[in-house]
Amino acid sequence: MNEPANFGTNEKHPWYFDEADHPNDEPLQCPKEEGNEDAHWDMPPYKTQNVWVFGKDAYLATKTLCMSAVQANGTLRHYDVKSLYGWSESKITQQGLYKATNKRGIVISRSTFASNGRYCGHWLGDNSATWEDLQSAVIGAQEFNLFGMPYIGSDICGFNRDTEEELCLRWHQMGAFHTFMRNHNARRHIAQDPAQWPSVAEATKKAALFRYSYLPYLFSLHFVASLDGGTVIRPLFYEFPKDRRTHDINYQFLWGSSMLIAPVVHKGATSVEVYLPKDDWYSLFDYNYGQLIEYGDQAFPAPRTSLIPVLVRGRKHSGSILPRQQPNVTTEYTRKNAFELLIAPGTVFMQTNNLK
Repeated sequence: MNEPANFGTNEKHPWYFDEADHPNDEPLQCPKEEGNEDAHWDMPPYKTQNVWVFGKDAYLATKTLCMSAVQANGTLRHYDVKSLYGWSESKITQQGLYKATNKRGIVISRSTFASNGRYCGHWLGDNSATWEDLQSAVIGAQEFNLFGMPYIGSDICGFNRDTEEELCLRWHQMGAFHTFMRNHNARRHIAQDPAQWPSVAEATKKAALFRYSYLPYLFSLHFVASLDGGTVIRPLFYEFPKDRRTHDINYQFLWGSSMLIAPVVHKGATSVEVYLPKDDWYSLFDYNYGQLIEYGDQAFPAPRTSLIPVLVRGRKHSGSILPRQQPNVTTEYTRKNAFELLIAPGTVFMQTNNLK
């Protein structure tokens, strides 16, 4: 996530102006005047602005270098490479890790660009401890899989603001099904590790153990995605494109083609309204575990003490076979346990190998 940042570019009184370390250092001023041959880099005809963070009058160069600045190679300007810092850094970091260890490295970047998924994962950045940002995280993970970055997650419980017990609990339950799972917050806010609340600790343990059980399946999905592209976390419409009901579903998602997850994303909710596309579905959570569930609209109980609704797809004709293991306290110990196969039968029951 390193890039030229925290400058006071084009500001009259930047944030650092009165600090002793750099008293009254003049900020960068970019060419913006009409007639200046370099002004079009910082004032392009299509006036893209940093509106979301910095307000409607912000320039492209706000907090960074002037777009007209020439890079070290003498030909590219900052305008050309502004979006490529994260891409360039993740690529060279991954290559350096492999050279040093002869193993694939785990690299996470907040700043990514097209094709970054080849070198790194992405996390969704400095969110806030709000139910709206929990909901956005569910959508964001699906979007970044469609962007070609399957290793994706959010700051569980929220980065900014003080979190609350119920929100943190529900975020851990959902976050266990993101491919990158991490609780992370700013130093100035209250502690939010699961042990701060007994209920959150218990819910996190249950969700994490389920995740550890299906790490062989999750790893296999990543393996296939690394070879052929595609997704690990999928929107429902990815598997059921002809079912128009799936086109507007934001808060359900799939692991691969076979596992459906429906997190709790609303405050105070003790049940979840779930739409199951036409197929055979079997419960994998506390409610009617192992039972065949009717497709269509369903309302599943989702108390805080339960795993969120998770179902495995029987695939009406071919069925599903998912590899799993008995979970342990770490991934290393879990991997030492024997493999099991979860079988969700279909009518014909033809299934390709899901274990890679």
